[in-house]
Amino acid sequence: MKKNKLLFLLNLTVLASLMLFSFSCSDSQKETAIRQAKGNKKYGGSYRINMVRGNPNGLDPVIINSKLADDIAQQIYDRLITFDSNLNTVPELAHRWEISDDGKLYTFFLRNDVYFHDNPCFSNGKGRKLIASDIVYSLTRACDPQSKTVAFWAFKGKVKGADEYYAARLEKSNKITNISGIQAPNDTTLTIELLRAYHPFLLTLVNGFGCVVPHEAVEYYKDNFFRNPVGSGPFVFTEWKDDQHLTLRRNPQYWQKDAQGNRLPFLDNITVTFIKDDKVQHNEFMKGGLEESFTIPTEFFPTVFNEKKEVIPPYTAYNVQQKPALLTWFINLLCAKPPFNNPDIRRALSYAIDREKIVKYVLRNAPYQPAHHGINPPVMPGYDIKDIEGIAFNPTKAREYLKKAGFTNGADIPSITLSVYQEPRLVQVAEAVQQMIKEHLNISINIQVLQFAELLQRAEHGQLDCWGTRWYGDYPDPENYLNLWDGALVPAELHQVSYPNETRYVNKEMTEILGQAVGTNDPIQRMALYKKAENIAIKESPSIVLFYEMHYRLLQPYVRDYPLDAMARVVLKNVWLDK
Repeated sequence: MKKNKLLFLLNLTVLASLMLFSFSCSDSQKETAIRQAKGNKKYGGSYRINMVRGNPNGLDPVIINSKLADDIAQQIYDRLITFDSNLNTVPELAHRWEISDDGKLYTFFLRNDVYFHDNPCFSNGKGRKLIASDIVYSLTRACDPQSKTVAFWAFKGKVKGADEYYAARLEKSNKITNISGIQAPNDTTLTIELLRAYHPFLLTLVNGFGCVVPHEAVEYYKDNFFRNPVGSGPFVFTEWKDDQHLTLRRNPQYWQKDAQGNRLPFLDNITVTFIKDDKVQHNEFMKGGLEESFTIPTEFFPTVFNEKKEVIPPYTAYNVQQKPALLTWFINLLCAKPPFNNPDIRRALSYAIDREKIVKYVLRNAPYQPAHHGINPPVMPGYDIKDIEGIAFNPTKAREYLKKAGFTNGADIPSITLSVYQEPRLVQVAEAVQQMIKEHLNISINIQVLQFAELLQRAEHGQLDCWGTRWYGDYPDPENYLNLWDGALVPAELHQVSYPNETRYVNKEMTEILGQAVGTNDPIQRMALYKKAENIAIKESPSIVLFYEMHYRLLQPYVRDYPLDAMARVVLKNVWLDK
């Protein structure tokens, strides 16, 4: 009886989601005519995409802290530089750049034909030309605590004058009004001066905080700017309805052209929906209601691929993309408070988890592989993760470390809450972890499901015991992952925002070695130092690394010029529809 009732409620929930999905698409979608372009390409049409993680926390670049928000920002804003589909650095707003021999001065030479979107924030409603001072303004906001920034980590201890500016703004002092190391000598030149050589610095500018905004929009929309983004990118923001949809339209003034001379973008509209059930998303794609479906629900995986991971009918009718991902899943532990301020308890939990069983039975072999090494994924360029001695399933060691921590029985440890967001696979993994910890250590784990934005906010403020999450590489350098454990990024007080080191793990030796690595020009030596730093941290388990991901994306057969890269970036300005 209970089972039938549960099935009824589940079906009702799915039906409600489908109704909402259909409403949100039809309500906001306006199909446009297809027009011929050069090179047998086509303009026009609408692109429908769903994001199962729900609403972004906001589209103000300085608060972007998730791939979800960054995927949307990618369509609205431009950045100094970007990546191609092979993750090589390529120009965007900067048509070229120079780095001084000592690695401390970056000079960017900017395009002179970029305009912000038309918007009421401008005096005449017409978007003005983007100039170097706009980039100075945008990067300065990333260092201003009054803007609620989560991006200061990229400048802290690196850019000349950034720390002093942040401190002054934190005290609400007007003694320091700018960052001395970020300057615009003229409208088409930007300089950034570092305190010391920091090899990955250029790559960090591809992050969301690197999106350029006009001061007029921030001043006009004030506290609501995060819901009213204005940029210079290929698409213009038009509407955002919570838990329903977000819509964008083509920017007719976008500066970029393709190799055939077509002005980008090709699409007229984009509709982003936020249905959190990946099965509903998958079914809607199969019905033709979406142009793409990113990820494959665990339950459906055997219907898409055979045991050799070959696509089988009816999915052979679609473009099924696969790519080993620059993405690792893990459970973060708050190292600043009991019980996880004790590394032996962290180790005990890590040894008690059977990662192979999770990959094989819970996730149906969909991931790339279990994480038996460190937090950096196997596809990190020039970085052999086999040199990282990770933590593999060993219940005997788990119990030994628990005893070393002073507990002969896990029941003596107060109940622990594992927080996750509404991602079906993450919930499935959390339930498996809950059972394993109980079986091998007799520790009770409660699972708490939060909205995605709430989980991020609470994690950054030190308000969670432990939480399941994942890290998409923002750029292809091991430092991007090791930053998650860099003690130099941890604030003095627990209530202060700690990002990206949300575990608040601090190991002075690890931090010093990481600092040596980023200042080393020799790539072989730099990678060796990265590995040394990672080996130190992984042994203390600030995070329980679970598995390395494989990306899967289903595209309708008429979608063109949309390669899948290891970061699964959503770059829709080149996409066109052959229909």
